Amino acid sequence: MKVPPLIIADDHAVFRAGLRQVLEAKGYEVVAEAADGVEAMEQTVTHPGCILLLDIGMPGKVDGLEVTRKLTERDIDVRIIVLSAREDQDALLTAMSAGAKGYIAKDAEMDQVVSAIELVAKGGTAVGGGAVDSLASGIHGLEYSPGEYARRRCDLSERELQILSLLATPASPAQIASRLFLSKKTVENHTSSIYKKLGVRSRQEAIVKAMSLHLISSAG
Repeated sequence: MKVPPLIIADDHAVFRAGLRQVLEAKGYEVVAEAADGVEAMEQTVTHPGCILLLDIGMPGKVDGLEVTRKLTERDIDVRIIVLSAREDQDALLTAMSAGAKGYIAKDAEMDQVVSAIELVAKGGTAVGGGAVDSLASGIHGLEYSPGEYARRRCDLSERELQILSLLATPASPAQIASRLFLSKKTVENHTSSIYKKLGVRSRQEAIVKAMSLHLISSAG
């Protein structure tokens, strides 16, 4: 079976060039490269039927997980293999449940990358160095949403997530405290912790950041 053309999406030009050189030397066709998530989606739409080798840590507002989710939701003709410096189960489950067909460490041996490409081209699923279709079947049934991944990544507690959702409403700190049966000081302390974990300095910045990470669906 002929392997579909490849697209390499990674924000490091040297990594893209090196991977492309090796893959082309092995006879694979690389039709495009992308340096960020938006470009990755554009190239994928331009070249339907490709296999997208996608870095999970893309810069900007659209990271690899968001690219995977959006392409899957739009039913774009592409098979995605995530390349990641992270090998933890949380990132794996989130990527696979978002629609990825493969998940490979960026520092994996090239034969593992080739094995993943060949397997995904045949309609299989690749994690690490081999096929794990039974694992993928279980993963696709789990609800590992981008918001859940972001919550754990930012280390937000359940209480902080609850308060963050209320910060996106017109409620004052006193009203939030009353609603949650907490003191106003406790709410203020939690709010300060939320700002620190999200890397923001104001309520409005927290709302915008939370929406971009899918921690909350809308403000109001």
